[in-house]
Amino acid sequence: MCSTRQAVRPAIAILAALVLSLPSLANVLRVTLEDGAIVALRNGRLIVLECRPPAKGAEAFFKKFLNDPDKWEDYSKQSGVAVRFSDLNANTQRAALLAVFPEDYVDEKGWHHTAVSNDGEKETLWAIAEWLTGAGTNHEKLSAINPGTESGVLDLGQQILIPPDLLLDVMKEITPERIPAVEEMPAAEGEELDLGELAKELEFKSRGRKNYAVYKLKKGEALYTAVVVRFTDIRENVDILAACDVLQKESEITDVRDMDPGTEIWIPMEMLADRFKPESNPDRQEFEAILAEADRLRGQVQSKDLEGVVVILDPGHGGRDQGTRNVTKGFTIYEDEAAYDIVCRIKAILETQTRAKVYVTMIDPDQQYGPVDLEQFENDDDELVLVTPNYKNQDAKVSANLRWYLANSIYRKETKSGADPRKIIFTSIHMDALFNGKLRGTMVYIPGAAHRRESERGGSMATYGQYAEVQESPEAKSTASERRRDEALSRNFANTLLDELGKQRIKRHSVGDPIRNVIRQSGGKQYVPSVLRNTMVPTKVLVECANLTNETDSKWITQPWWRQRFAEAYVSALKAYYK
Repeated sequence: MCSTRQAVRPAIAILAALVLSLPSLANVLRVTLEDGAIVALRNGRLIVLECRPPAKGAEAFFKKFLNDPDKWEDYSKQSGVAVRFSDLNANTQRAALLAVFPEDYVDEKGWHHTAVSNDGEKETLWAIAEWLTGAGTNHEKLSAINPGTESGVLDLGQQILIPPDLLLDVMKEITPERIPAVEEMPAAEGEELDLGELAKELEFKSRGRKNYAVYKLKKGEALYTAVVVRFTDIRENVDILAACDVLQKESEITDVRDMDPGTEIWIPMEMLADRFKPESNPDRQEFEAILAEADRLRGQVQSKDLEGVVVILDPGHGGRDQGTRNVTKGFTIYEDEAAYDIVCRIKAILETQTRAKVYVTMIDPDQQYGPVDLEQFENDDDELVLVTPNYKNQDAKVSANLRWYLANSIYRKETKSGADPRKIIFTSIHMDALFNGKLRGTMVYIPGAAHRRESERGGSMATYGQYAEVQESPEAKSTASERRRDEALSRNFANTLLDELGKQRIKRHSVGDPIRNVIRQSGGKQYVPSVLRNTMVPTKVLVECANLTNETDSKWITQPWWRQRFAEAYVSALKAYYK
């Protein structure tokens, strides 16, 4: 019987001949690891370390690479050898992977892999699973958590995630220098604000019988962004412009294009968001009371792997209602299509990586719930709201009302089956269309208790009476204590979501408060969107993921990896909320 050392030499020689002598017969990517050592990726499926040891010091040279350092002599006999991936030690395997996959990185979510093979054979999930998890049989698990990988092979540039629980220990170490930085808003456009410090810059004064908050402009600031967007909950361009006209008149400003630093802007008290009103103001006191209630309720309900958590996802708009649109670089970004894709991604993550139960209020019959790795969406109008019978989206108001009727029906069914109401969460996903292109980032709306009614119907039974969910309960009812609870719980989740988005380097609205409990209009009108106002689910948010009128936000929305990152941040927020 021959010894192990004798048996290995022919294998080394054969492998050396295959790898070093015939590179033209295969698709080979080579990257220098160090002098005398080149990592070679062949056909996207085979990794070897091509070695040409120095004339002296071969022992030390090979020992630092090999899993079994005692075999260094077997390799040192050759002038050029190819060491199989499986014969490399763990640290060299990791270094080899990072060398041939330059866009790969590791963060707390796991190993993010970007395929580099195109011509010839493509990378396979089996090979990736073998390299990173130690077992090619884990390819099925990778496919289950990475939409679009059902074929088992990856196209050039395709991205997948290998979560930490599957990774070999050596592959889990985070690579901070490689984590891609997402472009952020330049400081000149507005850094994230400390709202508490900002409130201190207001001075409260009276003039005649009218009360004001006075703000002194800083260099380069304008009424539109520095005052109205920042200190009020007014959001629509026409209403912001109307508010600017009021401030110009109240502040006795002749020309808004010629305002010196230190100019006093007199803001009528009724225009202020509640958080910026004086401490003695009843609206401010109610705002503070909600914050106290939020603190009291925070962390009372916990769940491992989101066991028992029910998530109701509502993709905004759809059908004939495309939502907002933006034409960029020759193609149109549709709010409803982008929002639907993010919802599909959230659903996929929740159903493959957690124990949460997921409902979606709407479906695209052609796409179903499969995420699409597209930068350009084709808009269609076949989406259906999943009430009984289904409603083909024709009228935006009817569609919005049917969504909260459906959410309430789901809530009643789940609580009747024993679900904890505090473990049910409703999220409506949208894209913003703020007129000012400098404004960008995620904004979250929550149901302001003071702006909801005890009872409300969606409309006449002539319009809504045919739907089973409406027949169950035509009215949305709530008590004052329930409305205050809802706002408090929703604010807690909104804060958690914004925190997780920040960890993923996704821009959050920073010109004013990124969490709004009401939408104000000119003339003192104010409202809460119907899906928040009338949904019975205690924890409910409407998320404006990005501002499509902003060039940077629009760019990110077109990127599948960005939409995936947003979805991952949302799921991370759920886990943190119910930790």
